[in-house]
Amino acid sequence: MKQFRVVLTVMLLFPAIASVSAESFRVRSMTPITIDIQKSEPQVAEIGYNDAVGIIMPKASPFLKGVEIEIKIPQDIIAYRNSMAYGVYRLPQPTPSERTIDYQAEQVTLQPLPSRHSFVLQIPVQKNHNLKTGPYSTVLSYVHDTARGPLVFRLLPIMKGLPENIENLQFTVKVKPILTDEGGFRLKIDYPETNPKPVSVRIDEALVTNPESMQILAPGTHHLSIVSDDYRNEVRVFTVEGARVTDLTVPLQGTVPRLFLVAPENASVVIDGQPAENARDPRSIEPGDHTILFKIGDYEIAKQITVEKGHDYTISMLIDINVTESQ
Repeated sequence: MKQFRVVLTVMLLFPAIASVSAESFRVRSMTPITIDIQKSEPQVAEIGYNDAVGIIMPKASPFLKGVEIEIKIPQDIIAYRNSMAYGVYRLPQPTPSERTIDYQAEQVTLQPLPSRHSFVLQIPVQKNHNLKTGPYSTVLSYVHDTARGPLVFRLLPIMKGLPENIENLQFTVKVKPILTDEGGFRLKIDYPETNPKPVSVRIDEALVTNPESMQILAPGTHHLSIVSDDYRNEVRVFTVEGARVTDLTVPLQGTVPRLFLVAPENASVVIDGQPAENARDPRSIEPGDHTILFKIGDYEIAKQITVEKGHDYTISMLIDINVTESQ
């Protein structure tokens, strides 16, 4: 109990500790929780009066704004005002594990448990997080860098006179990510050659200067256009979901026009006076005026077309039978 008396003295002198200091401590048990930004439902841990939760952070994500910890306090402990505290620690050694009870970490904050049934603690991981302390939640001024590893949330007694059943009381701790409203969009452009030509990319009419880097966008439907003098224009519609990344691959095609011919099996095709082999296969054709001739036996029909750069053309030979009734 000497350890508890020392902590009590510190709490009386500094009722709201916000400095960072190294500390060694032992817990009865450690419950690791891994934050997953794909899961908005909280993860739940039932812990005792001298237990801890290790919060394992994900890799850096532009969608993670912070971590929320909700603590439900047993009714039997509420009457014992300032009898217990919670602490938040960074850089724990070793990494939080169910098999380990001894740790060394830097203390971020140490506060008495409030005298109410539950409270919410929010720990930001972005500087411009826009989280605010209110009647139902407290936001730490400390901004955690997820690259620096896990956090530890710890409960500990700080004075004598705890209820006799303290060993059996359970605190419910719910941990969940606080996510931004935006989503991500990644564009991959497949060029037809190894040395690509310049293209202009716009999303919702706004020019994108670095199109193949991830774009942060509001959730909903967006419009993409890719324009170039060297490739055919491409237009797509895509949807972005909050805190998720949408990937889209757009293959580009050259601007050389293509000709598609549709004719009966026994028809032959002549293009600009030259017989067309494998007439039903798509073929490239130069821009300008061209004459397409279809022949079936002695029957011939010709069509002149003007081909423009960046367009495809389908030429069909149609044979119909017209029936009329004579009086």
